[in-house]
Amino acid sequence: MKFARRDFLKKAGLATTMGMFHGIVSCKDNSAPQKASMYNGPEASAEDIRANFELDPEYIHMAGMLLASHPKSVKKSIEKYREALNRNPAKYILENKDSLFTLVSESAAKYMEVKPEEIALTDSTTMGTALLINGLHIRTDQEMLTADYDYYSTHRSIDFKVRSSGASSREIAIYGDIHKVSEEEIIDKVIREIKPSTRLVTGTWVHSATGLKIPVKKIAEHIAAINANRSNEDRVLFFVDGVHGFGVENQSVGDLGCDFFSAGTHKWMYGPRGTGVLWGNSRVHGEVSPTIPTFTYGTGWGGEMTPGGYKPFEHQWTVANAFHFHMKMGKEYVQDHIHSLARQLKESLAKMSHITLLTPMEENLSSGIVCFSVNGMTPEAVVNKLTEKKIIASKTPYRPSYPRLSPGIYNTSDEMEKVLRAIRTLG
Repeated sequence: MKFARRDFLKKAGLATTMGMFHGIVSCKDNSAPQKASMYNGPEASAEDIRANFELDPEYIHMAGMLLASHPKSVKKSIEKYREALNRNPAKYILENKDSLFTLVSESAAKYMEVKPEEIALTDSTTMGTALLINGLHIRTDQEMLTADYDYYSTHRSIDFKVRSSGASSREIAIYGDIHKVSEEEIIDKVIREIKPSTRLVTGTWVHSATGLKIPVKKIAEHIAAINANRSNEDRVLFFVDGVHGFGVENQSVGDLGCDFFSAGTHKWMYGPRGTGVLWGNSRVHGEVSPTIPTFTYGTGWGGEMTPGGYKPFEHQWTVANAFHFHMKMGKEYVQDHIHSLARQLKESLAKMSHITLLTPMEENLSSGIVCFSVNGMTPEAVVNKLTEKKIIASKTPYRPSYPRLSPGIYNTSDEMEKVLRAIRTLG
């Protein structure tokens, strides 16, 4: 049975334990959650929000930027869809897959403040990055410009494109000393490296290596000025790996000014594992072609760029619930809470004589990731010692590597003090 739009508004008993949602609506057979009621502003404390996550209470969880725990509403939605697919897989998917794709696209668009047809659904930031760069229209006399601290997936995708297209690439440093970095330095180093042959500029919104946040919007404004005198075939396209700002920063993707944006939704968005989005501004859709056949037709550029094939649909469809969960808390509240915890960590770490803080103190240059080093200890040793103290941290997978803390929406100020006390005993 195909469900109509009005069926999305029916309430089902799938409230979270803190009463944060009024309910999740379901299709007529009452088998799967769909659309949550939405309004801005938090209704609960950090402790109440924490109650939505089945995190081990024996630990302080400070590595959520790697892979998220599912909030209860997300977990229950996955279970509901899975039950429906197990009960009648062919009938359910044939009747509902188009409507559910639309639901996810519209939910993502509302959160991102863009158009639904501009959004492709992916499995991860890496998949979105590869789809974009592999499908890029670029000539052999053009180049791709990337930063040395861009993520591995961006660098490898560019390597693959160089081999297949005959175009060239350059890797540049976008700052000198992380302890003295400024927005002006980053902007200057990027913009002055753009040549007449530059076709693509890549950027990482928040670096997982250091916690540095780059001024995406200001870079985009400078690139727009360069493009004012270029044809479509020669315009500079600006691609952003946004995964570690997405779900933290209270800034719409549409307002960032970039051309393309890729992010996983299974990190700071607390969405189902193996899900993500790729956004492309309508003005440049013609500059990229799909490289994986889609099963999603008639839904614009986003549908064409969405890889086809059968997959864990219960996860893909539940992304809508993750966006509703964030909208329910309020984007401003989420940003303020995570930034507050990160600031608490940075201010105290900066005062410890045995600690070197890597992440900039300024909030215009940082987000929710805090990187540091401990005198006389390897990153592995720091992470292991913290684990012994029931604190889950991570280390950056780069050279040099650093211990890393990433407070989430479920963490509290008291937990940050416990983490700081533990770090004071290291070394």
